[in-house]
Amino acid sequence: MGPSGAGKSTLMTALANKLPAQMDFEGSVKIGSLSVRNFKSHNFGYMYQQDLFCGVLTVKEHLTFMAKLKLDRRTTDKNLKARVLAVIKELGLGQCANTRIGTGGENGKILLSGGERKILSFATELLTDPSFLFCDEPTTGLDSYSAQKVIKIMQRLVSDERKTVVCVIHQPSTEILNVFNQLILVTDGRIAYSGPPNKAISFFESIGYRCPDNYNSADFIMKTLSDNNKSVNSICDEFAASKHAEIVKNAISNEIYYDTSSLSVLRNHLSPFWPVKLYHLTGRYLLEKIRNPTIDIHRFLQKVAIAVMVGLCYLGTVQQTQVGIQSVQGIFFMLITENFFTPMYSVMNQLPTQLPLFRREYTSGLYDAPTFYIANILSFIPTLIIEPTVYTTIVYCMVGMQTDLYGYFLTVIITILVMAVSTSCGYMFNNIFGSLSLALTFVQPFDNVIMMLSGIFVNLRSVPWFLHWVVKISWFELGFEALTILHWQNVTYIACSEDPDVPCLMDGSEVLDKYEFKVTNLIPHIYTMIWLYIGFHLISIVCFVTRAHMNKLS
Repeated sequence: MGPSGAGKSTLMTALANKLPAQMDFEGSVKIGSLSVRNFKSHNFGYMYQQDLFCGVLTVKEHLTFMAKLKLDRRTTDKNLKARVLAVIKELGLGQCANTRIGTGGENGKILLSGGERKILSFATELLTDPSFLFCDEPTTGLDSYSAQKVIKIMQRLVSDERKTVVCVIHQPSTEILNVFNQLILVTDGRIAYSGPPNKAISFFESIGYRCPDNYNSADFIMKTLSDNNKSVNSICDEFAASKHAEIVKNAISNEIYYDTSSLSVLRNHLSPFWPVKLYHLTGRYLLEKIRNPTIDIHRFLQKVAIAVMVGLCYLGTVQQTQVGIQSVQGIFFMLITENFFTPMYSVMNQLPTQLPLFRREYTSGLYDAPTFYIANILSFIPTLIIEPTVYTTIVYCMVGMQTDLYGYFLTVIITILVMAVSTSCGYMFNNIFGSLSLALTFVQPFDNVIMMLSGIFVNLRSVPWFLHWVVKISWFELGFEALTILHWQNVTYIACSEDPDVPCLMDGSEVLDKYEFKVTNLIPHIYTMIWLYIGFHLISIVCFVTRAHMNKLS
């Protein structure tokens, strides 16, 4: 316990061996005679102050998911289910086992209360039966009844299951404070007291700080430790020279030679295989989309509405005439544009919302950064297929494009690939810059250049040599050219205008020549878009993993 900024949470993070890799500390952390680094992550449970969950899951589903990623891979399904049910029963979560956790924004739905969410955090950490449980302000934000319930659970874990529970606690009631066996007061990076809670007040009185009658002892301690630095340093100096400090030093000297080789925490633990983690994580993201479809439904309806409007605008304009050429090319432009910009910005806005839960689970060792990234990609595949297929089909049918199945399916494949590359580019910019606002600043001019060099606004013959590489990676150009080739390659006659002053393109090959498009580019462009999709994702995942390792995800 101690004032804000005293270093409580940092100290506990160091004790739990959860400090960021780039942060150094002096001294050593030992359990008996062994360094804390000798112990696996499943030996420690760490309950954070802020409860983060996937809100669409029920209590039972959440614990089952966590068990599948936390427990030893040799655990049978029967034993896994039994462990989940045992934890639910032990912590009294039976009545809300099938209740959705929620995120706090679902009006009118039965969701978990703050106390139940806190108990669920306990349950999550107890799945692996850890010997050490660290809790960061477990009663903060709870009413007195819920706080008492949480404290009683911790008390039972210590007395009945012989676990070690370390807590950072903020101004508890006197009753809650006296439940703890030991109290360490931290202020300005120093120890002001360490010993039984019921002797803390007598220590302060012995050095001239008397607690008024009928005054909350925890409030008195916090007020005293929040005074000016001179008095706080004096308190720390007094403690360092007191008998209480001597008792602590002797206890450490005795325990540091304790033989820990027989501790159950040293048992061998095998984490689930990587494909298993990927499977369950992808499943959770898909379930999240199914149970919280609002955003996807709105985007889908928007797609349908735009497709209908495009279809109405170009209704009856697809003809083998000079005017029809412009209409057909306009349709292709709309097919590419709608699958180029919207999906890219959509995924760029979506990824940051998933990072808080990722950081929590990544820090806990639940899965690694590549698993999270790939699961995200896999869970997006249904959207990647459905949206462009529906959009293209509506436009295709309304405007009366080619009726052969080959032309239709290849058109759908091209629009899917355009959307796929756009989403991968969105991921890439997000993870290169690590900030949505910064990524948007750079991606917008990049998109404009990609679109301008598509062959629509600038003839490819006139593109400067130093921008040829941009044309090669412009999937706007690749998609637009592929659709143009697909439609015009077999057209042998186009009617000319009656006005002799109007230029006339006699057949499909002349249309392709106008844009500097080549029939032989159709299949290579499709392969190029596939490689761009893979390449952008590879760059993105390298940046994401690097940032995750350096703790710089924003």
